[in-house]
Amino acid sequence: MTLILILALGNSLRAQGADTTSPRAGLDLAGIKKELAVFQGVIDTTLKQNLQGPFPLLGSTRGTYLPDYGAVFNLEVNVYLIRQLSPFDLKPHSQKELDDAYDKMMNRIENVKALIIKSIAEYGTSLHQLRPEENLTVVVYFFSGGGDGKRSSPSQMVLNVKRFVLQQYRESKISMEDLKQNIRIIQY
Repeated sequence: MTLILILALGNSLRAQGADTTSPRAGLDLAGIKKELAVFQGVIDTTLKQNLQGPFPLLGSTRGTYLPDYGAVFNLEVNVYLIRQLSPFDLKPHSQKELDDAYDKMMNRIENVKALIIKSIAEYGTSLHQLRPEENLTVVVYFFSGGGDGKRSSPSQMVLNVKRFVLQQYRESKISMEDLKQNIRIIQY
C-alpha cells in the first residue's frame, strides 16, 4: 500500500510539472526562464545602443540556468571594424588602416567589458531565483574577422560574480569599485 501511495504521489508531482530529482526544490522554472529573457534583453539593448558600427551583436544573447551553479549568458560581439575589400576596391589595407583597426578593436573590447559590468551591476539582482552563493556569468565571444593576423587579441571574455555580491552592491553595502573587484574577468 505504501508503494502505491509513493508511486501515486510521484505521478501527481510529475503531472503538476514538479521535478522530484531537482537539486533545488521550489525552483520556478517558468519564472527563471522569464528572468533570463529579461536579462538577455538588457544586455542586447545596452550593447546595441552603445556600440557603433554595423552589426554590433552577431545574434541575440542566450541565457540558461545551471542548477547549483547559476545563470550563464553567451553572446558574440563584432569588435573588428575595417574597410571591407571587394571586387570593386581591391586596394589592400595600409599599415595605418590595420593599426587603427587594431587600436579601435582593443578599445571596443574595453567598452564591451564596461557595458557588461554596468548591466550586471544594474540588473543582475533581477535574477531573483538565484541563491546568494550562485553565479551570474556572462561569456562574450569576440568576432574579429581574422584581424590582421600579426597581433594577438582575445577571442573570449568571461565575467563572473556571485549573486550575494550583487545584492551587497544593490543595498549600497559595497561601492561600484568593490563590485568591480569582485567580478572575476578572464580574457583569452
